[in-house]
This record gives sequence, structure tokens and C-alpha cells, in this order.
Amino acid sequence: MAVITPDCINLNIRGNTDYAILKALAEMAYQRGFVTDKALFLQTLLKREKLHSTGFGSGVAVPHGKSACVKHPFVLFARKSEPVDWKAADGEAVNCWICIGVPQEGEDNQVKMIGSLCRKIIHADFISQLQTGDVSHLLTLLNQTLSE
Repeated sequence: MAVITPDCINLNIRGNTDYAILKALAEMAYQRGFVTDKALFLQTLLKREKLHSTGFGSGVAVPHGKSACVKHPFVLFARKSEPVDWKAADGEAVNCWICIGVPQEGEDNQVKMIGSLCRKIIHADFISQLQTGDVSHLLTLLNQTLSE
């Protein structure tokens, strides 16, 4: 299971479009050594987004993908003060992203991680903590959630 460290969190991600945010997340994954090819991982995220928006609602999106360029399962968290249109089911713009990457053969891990997050994301108090927490609080919150 993925473990989030302080360098997996960006509380001021840059970008004003869904493409720009996904590109920044792919860059984060590449800079941290989680993927071997940032362009390929970006394409993986974009393909998933074309199937159906990963905008979960309440300002949160969970972009994710399975790719041969992913070295091991990982989770990144990003936030920005100005929300971005994400075509979320509830029509709300997004300002929090939980990005998940898994190796090509790691589908079970992806399903488990998304399931753990989705069980929490439906709760207003969890969303509030994502929206306002500092790095230390987010580390605890997300690592606890992923270990459940």
C-alpha cells in the first residue's frame, strides 16, 4: 500500500485548467521517482479523465491511472486556493486532488486505495480536513485512510 510522505503533498499546485493540473501531478510523480516517464503518465491520467471525470464532488477529484511507467503504487495530494473546472458530477469546481498511480499489474492496489478514499470522501468532515489541513495533518489523515 502507498505511504504518503511530506514531499507527496503540494498545497499550492499551479494550473488553471484540468490539463495543467494533471501535467503538474505527472511532474510531481516524476520528480519523486514514482514514474519513469512523466509524459506517459500524463497520457494515462488524460485517458482516464476522458472516460469519465474523476471529479468526486465537493471540490475533490481523484485522478488515477495504471501504467507500465509506474514503479510502485503511490498517492499524491495537491490543493490550491482557486478552484478549477473539473466537470465533476455535482458541477462544483475542484481545488483538492488525490492522485493515485499503480503499476500495470497493480489493479488490486488501485481498487483498494480508491475504495478507502471513497468511503471517506463522502463525509463532510473529511472533505473539510482536506480543504484546510496543513501538511502534518494531511499526512496523518491520508495515511490513516489508506491503511484502513
